[in-house]
Amino acid sequence: MTHVPPTVEEMLAEDEEREPLGTRAALDAITRTVREDDVVVTVDLHGKLVGLDLGERAMGLRPAALAARLNRLTAVAAEAALAAGAEVLAAVLDEPAAAELGLS
Repeated sequence: MTHVPPTVEEMLAEDEEREPLGTRAALDAITRTVREDDVVVTVDLHGKLVGLDLGERAMGLRPAALAARLNRLTAVAAEAALAAGAEVLAAVLDEPAAAELGLS
């Protein structure tokens, strides 16, 4: 009998079956928002900026000051999003794996 390797579709289906229910969806849904004065930034789990609201006062800032504020707030939001992702993973990983990733 000849061994036939699984197709990509079969491997993806198998991966979906092994995934704890909702883990991927929970990770995909993670966003974190940080506000300071009238600057609001929202990032996803990867730290990518997915929302930005600049109020009137923010638009009056010098470009360098606004850029610095956006950079700082985005970093704070990204750290919070990453922590939320770690919590989701810690809930589904076994103890040794969580410890290896520093989640326990």
